[in-house]
Amino acid sequence: MKVILYYLALLNLLDGAVTYFGLRHNIITEANPLMEAIYEVGPHWFLILKVALSGLLYGLNITGIVPDGKGIRGLAMFAVVLYTAVCALHSFWIIPYLF
Repeated sequence: MKVILYYLALLNLLDGAVTYFGLRHNIITEANPLMEAIYEVGPHWFLILKVALSGLLYGLNITGIVPDGKGIRGLAMFAVVLYTAVCALHSFWIIPYLF
């Protein structure tokens, strides 16, 4: 379970950085209405939230507060699959832009 949470924290940071880059350069639009609203308030708040959420996952992992039941593990795996897919989609638009 610890590896899953560390991976989620890393994916969240990667998503935040790549999404910020894409939004700043008008390459993409934010698909998540909540994150779009936060970005519209200020891009720095968007980045702060992404770093804070990853820090929270990392901190929960270090302290061992997260229970290791089937439901939590299933939810975490679902999030991993979705976030991995999102990061894969990011690669389709960012790689051509960089080259």
